[in-house]
Amino acid sequence: MDPAAALLDTPGQLTAHRVHNILRKHNGGPLELERILKELGDAQTANSTLEEEQLLEALLRDDRLRSARGYRQRFSMSGRSVRLRPPGNKAEQVIEQENEQVKKQLLDQLREVPPEVFEHIVAALFTAMKYEEAVVTRHSRDGGVDVHATLVGGGVMTVPASIQVKRWTKPVTVKEVRELRGTLPPGTQGIIVTTGKYTKDAPREALSDRLTPIHLIDGRLLADLLTEHGIGVQASRLSLLSLDLNALASITGRAESTTQIIPSQLSNSTQRRYYIGKMPSDRDSCLLDSIVTMTSLADGQPTWDDYIASFKQHFPTITRSDEARRRSRVLVSLGLVDIENGHMSLTLTGRHLLENPNAGFLYDVFTSRIAGAQEIQDFALSLTRAQLRAKLRTEPPAGLSPTQAGLVEKWLHHLKPSIPIKPSPHAQ
Repeated sequence: MDPAAALLDTPGQLTAHRVHNILRKHNGGPLELERILKELGDAQTANSTLEEEQLLEALLRDDRLRSARGYRQRFSMSGRSVRLRPPGNKAEQVIEQENEQVKKQLLDQLREVPPEVFEHIVAALFTAMKYEEAVVTRHSRDGGVDVHATLVGGGVMTVPASIQVKRWTKPVTVKEVRELRGTLPPGTQGIIVTTGKYTKDAPREALSDRLTPIHLIDGRLLADLLTEHGIGVQASRLSLLSLDLNALASITGRAESTTQIIPSQLSNSTQRRYYIGKMPSDRDSCLLDSIVTMTSLADGQPTWDDYIASFKQHFPTITRSDEARRRSRVLVSLGLVDIENGHMSLTLTGRHLLENPNAGFLYDVFTSRIAGAQEIQDFALSLTRAQLRAKLRTEPPAGLSPTQAGLVEKWLHHLKPSIPIKPSPHAQ
């Protein structure tokens, strides 16, 4: 069970859990927001920008919440698409394990403090959660309620809350839920907070449709909430570094605008331009097929090492791992994959290519992202290939060396052999 999938989920958190499960069914994504809405069954109108924005905000809130509670964020969002973040690296795993240990120690301490201290801690927590007038009751008159508070919604409505706290290690049962419900005045919100757990039947009883709902906070969620609001824990700030091959592949500066570009929702970046490496296979292979094969190997978020092993199996002429890595980085330049925490992940552009392998689409991706590609394509309209290659040796596009320009021309030639160029005067 996901540690954040606790008892007192908000509608936004429940949506995030459902999106997480949908993306897991699709090997981590990415998926367009529109498609996710359809699978959620929440789409009311086709192509509703408002619904997509609301979904995006729910996922962003989930990521912020998880971060505040000491968990890794779950989603990576780019434009109008979402994918799952790949598994954490060793440093992130160690941090999460340490955070879990601190929360366990926090619960142990809460079970040892005097009952009245624990009640005041819970009152302080509800104050931090934007409840007003959170006060500890007098035990002789509380009817089992330990803290009273008021939830104010938007300044136009107030909901009184009666909170019962349990410094228990044993589970809270249906009996305690029913007893609290029996003490509640009409219109009052009932909440049970325990340092332990609940029996399997207690949540069903608490959320019965026929009765006043009782909200449950177990020990795990209590520790999360205290962590989120900085009560009893401190958060250290240390930057965790990760390799960004996308930045390494790009050229500093902004590219000029172009009308020949792939749709913005399928492109990771239409502002930066990227270098390109050698072709992934020998000359006899179809370049489109090779790129599609390379991209498909990234489905399922394999580690980079596992990906390279699969790459060498599919392209046996490349035997060295360092060379396989260099060849595979063209996928980053083309915006077909991301590499995060040592894992390969498909982008929406990569997913689109796998679902519809199309040479024209890949050609448009290439010309929109690769430095010099658009300029060389324009040169090719009025020159023979021999003239074009001669020109690139002496006048390559700005920012490219003659060797790099020649490499880009070679890619363009193989991606779209039918590119309109002036026929050679020596052609038969």
